[in-house]
Amino acid sequence: MVIFIFMETKYTHKASLTLLILFICIFKNVTASTITGYELENLVEEWLTKNGSQANIKILPNLKYPVCDSSDIIMNDISGNFKLIKVSCIGKNPWQFIVRNKLNQKKDKFKKKEKISEYFALKNYKEKGAIISDKDLIIIKKKNNVRNVFISNKSDIIGKKLKKNHQSNQVLKYSNLENDWLIEKNSLVTIVNNKNFITIKEEGIALEDANFMDKLRVKNIKSGKIIVGYAKNQKKVILNTKQN
Repeated sequence: MVIFIFMETKYTHKASLTLLILFICIFKNVTASTITGYELENLVEEWLTKNGSQANIKILPNLKYPVCDSSDIIMNDISGNFKLIKVSCIGKNPWQFIVRNKLNQKKDKFKKKEKISEYFALKNYKEKGAIISDKDLIIIKKKNNVRNVFISNKSDIIGKKLKKNHQSNQVLKYSNLENDWLIEKNSLVTIVNNKNFITIKEEGIALEDANFMDKLRVKNIKSGKIIVGYAKNQKKVILNTKQN
């Protein structure tokens, strides 16, 4: 602490006044050469608000850094969710620090109502291989089908075969139905091989089910040789995926 004692005489009055003015100027220069935590807190809060985020930060008011022009103060969201803010000064006396923004994540007091959807089930018990018709179906209401395994579209069921026995009033899943294969096992197909501007076609038997451009084994009826091709359409198997 600096204490100035002034003796009011006609000789010292002018000198004392000059000294007092000098002290005030020095004090102002000292205070102006730093930026306080209070000022920084206001700057960060203002920056967060401009960027559409809640502001809940705390910087010690007595904290002091070398003064920095506002144009030289840079703030960055280093967490990606405005929880950690990096404040940097790129002026003559550079400095930086990180402040935590404690966002209030309000939890819902009430659970969201679970959506109820309509799905299809069998009215009566059916055995494996049975073909499902419109009259076999009933509607069952269930909570949200998170994994999309239950069937809500009737057209995805009618005409399909059951993979295994199925009980009544049990919601149908896609896994309960046989696939509609482009080429079915044991069906007659044409094996097509385009080779050096020559197209060779031979009859064959599909040894497994396949959808469009699936790889499958085919037996050449004439030679008995088993080859691997790709399902082009219901009757065609090509030996090279680049073939038309």
